[in-house]
Amino acid sequence: MTLKNTDFERVGNNVIESELIYSKNMSYWEDVFRRLKKNKSAVTAFWIIIILIFFCIFGPLMNKFSFREMNHLIGSTWNWEVIKLGHYFGTDEFGRDFFTRVWEGGRVSFIIALVVVFFEGIIGAVYGGVAGFCGGKVDLVMMRIVEILFVIPPMIYIILLMIVMGPGIATIIVAMSISRWVPMAMIVRGEVLRIKEYEFVMASQALGAGPVRILFKHLLPNTLGLIIVRLTLDIPRAVFTEAFLSFIGIGVPAPFCSWGSLSNDGYIQLYSDPYLFLIPAILISIVTFSFNIIGDGLRDALDPKLRR
Repeated sequence: MTLKNTDFERVGNNVIESELIYSKNMSYWEDVFRRLKKNKSAVTAFWIIIILIFFCIFGPLMNKFSFREMNHLIGSTWNWEVIKLGHYFGTDEFGRDFFTRVWEGGRVSFIIALVVVFFEGIIGAVYGGVAGFCGGKVDLVMMRIVEILFVIPPMIYIILLMIVMGPGIATIIVAMSISRWVPMAMIVRGEVLRIKEYEFVMASQALGAGPVRILFKHLLPNTLGLIIVRLTLDIPRAVFTEAFLSFIGIGVPAPFCSWGSLSNDGYIQLYSDPYLFLIPAILISIVTFSFNIIGDGLRDALDPKLRR
């Protein structure tokens, strides 16, 4: 078959087609979320945390027993007959439903960790941002204060505050919040020192933007990725610190409970009734491991060098 010139159609340069964008235009955070969804381990850890939070919220409502109610089953026990009565995790040494106490304790542990991390993020980010942006003598004085607080081991003044103020959930939150904002301030300050030399900051200053607007509109939002990763990794640290304080007896006071206090109570009966210790200890380990995986996934997703 012989082809002729009339068998072809001249297309030429299609300017309209060349200007079309066939891929979706994504913002920075949409791209971060897309890359995070590809990290299967981080997604799995995220859903594990969601399931645990769900049980901490609704678990105490799934049976008819209160976390402080003592019933006729005095003494710790966990067998099929006890499960049929509604005690899914058995009972503790006082006959209290352990299923309710586990999720009530998880609720307390999560509340303490999230509130502490919230105050850590607010105080540390603002303090470090102001120090890095102002520089000079202001930065010198603020950083010397931070270094003094950083040298003292956090556990020392956490324990001192717990002894002075007395045990309680509010006391734990205050004590842990005071100690945990210092590393965050140092991290944010270093990042602000780097970002404030960028052209967009100098352009904003040239256009007449004030220091407060530059700090909260340009500098701190550009450190948000670093702050989110740090806070995600600090949640399991806060859970573990609260568990440690409760384990050594200066944490959540009775009759309230946390996973740390439940582990402390169960450790005494480790050989006779190991489930009283193993269940809260395993839950603490799962939360710590899951948040660390999520933090690693966020670090990879927020790193612009890993964009594909």
